[in-house]
Amino acid sequence: MARRGENIYKRKDGRWEGRYIKGRQENGKIHYGYIYGYKYSEVKHQLILMKYEKQSNNNKNVQPYEGTLVEWTNHWLENFVRPKVKSSTYASYKNKINVHVLPYVGSIKLQKLKQQDIRLLLKEMTITLKASSIRSIFSVLKNCMSKAVSINLLTENPCTGLELPKTKRKTVQALSTKDQEKLLKEINSSQKFFSITLALQTGLRIGEICGLKWTDIDFDSNTLWVNRTVLRIQTEEKSGRKTEIIEVTPKSNNSQRRIPITEALKKNLLELQQISTSDYVISNKHKALEPRTIAYRFQMIRKKIGLEGFSFHSLRHTFATRCLEAGGNIATISSLLGHSSTKMTLDCYTNSFFTEERQLVEKLEFA
Repeated sequence: MARRGENIYKRKDGRWEGRYIKGRQENGKIHYGYIYGYKYSEVKHQLILMKYEKQSNNNKNVQPYEGTLVEWTNHWLENFVRPKVKSSTYASYKNKINVHVLPYVGSIKLQKLKQQDIRLLLKEMTITLKASSIRSIFSVLKNCMSKAVSINLLTENPCTGLELPKTKRKTVQALSTKDQEKLLKEINSSQKFFSITLALQTGLRIGEICGLKWTDIDFDSNTLWVNRTVLRIQTEEKSGRKTEIIEVTPKSNNSQRRIPITEALKKNLLELQQISTSDYVISNKHKALEPRTIAYRFQMIRKKIGLEGFSFHSLRHTFATRCLEAGGNIATISSLLGHSSTKMTLDCYTNSFFTEERQLVEKLEFA
């Protein structure tokens, strides 16, 4: 790599790379930031601006704050998070902070919190948590610290520059056609397990099934709309209850979607509607059935017929896999599932393409 100027190098791909000191870790190791460009003068100019910004940040007046991390996170959650997000998101953030962060570093004063404290926290979490969970918790904490920086309570974010555990791609578990037939044979005689049929034939998430109302189904056009989801969240009540059931809109615009239904499913739904006394399709008398009840019923059936290692969410994966096997394209399946992007669908179902991959390669084989 050819060098020209202060910390500016010519890369093999033809671009110039400028390097600047972004910060230092607790052990003294420098954490670098990088700027890229096809012109040396542009990279040099950006480097000068970045160094000036860094110097300005270091010299800015930090507001005095004597509060601990507990006090700051509570203030952040109540004043900067709660007004802007759904109650379920707020509860999730609060649970992550209270359960996984504050017991270890909550007593430290905010302005005394060091990168080494966060590094030790991450090390502690690796003992009991998966990499994906750690990353999710760390993201919330980093956002919390970023807000402290933006209002001049900190000069820099102690979460910046830390190495996080790498996540492993999840292997999708879907029922084979044989196991699916076995499951359907077992549940067809009881309306109690109709939620399983719905999941297999629509790919709905468990909370979306709980929130499905009769008004969401258009029997004339054979379609249903996903307009809400039911979930259990942490509660702040002091009456002894630790959780409560809430009903919210789907988590994204893509999740709020329309799904076509088959004639067979339409027939089953009409039969169920005749005996229903609730606004909800899956209900306990007049109320929506909650997710953990549906999950428990599935586990009962699963164990009875000897299906090991499957969860209710596996039914959603099974629906997607059957769609793939039927020749559905990835964009259509992504839309049916309510994924935020086709990339998410591809990441989830890469392994499910093996049959199609084999058929494609066999077509290429010359006689």
